Amino acid sequence: MQRETRIIKTTLDMVTYAAGLASNPADIDPLLDSVRSITARLGPGQLPSTEDDQFLVGVYLQVEQYLTLKEPIRTFSKEDLRSRLTPELRRQIETYETKHKENSVT
Repeated sequence: MQRETRIIKTTLDMVTYAAGLASNPADIDPLLDSVRSITARLGPGQLPSTEDDQFLVGVYLQVEQYLTLKEPIRTFSKEDLRSRLTPELRRQIETYETKHKENSVT
């Protein structure tokens, strides 16, 4: 029997998904404090603002970095982690990475 793979469609779900993969959640808990403040102000069914989305992409990338470089029990690759994201989320990540790479050079 094959497991159904859920496609992740929102930046908030993307962060929650990645954070849930950490074998030691305490390692990434400080990153998630700011995410909690975003979710606390959202109403039921309400999506994060564009500004919040950008912030959440940054948090996701930090969690992704933890999972790909520091996760002590399991091995992850960026490709594996991003494979469950919608094409739109993958574009948001690429845009964020490009923008922040350019900003770090100047």
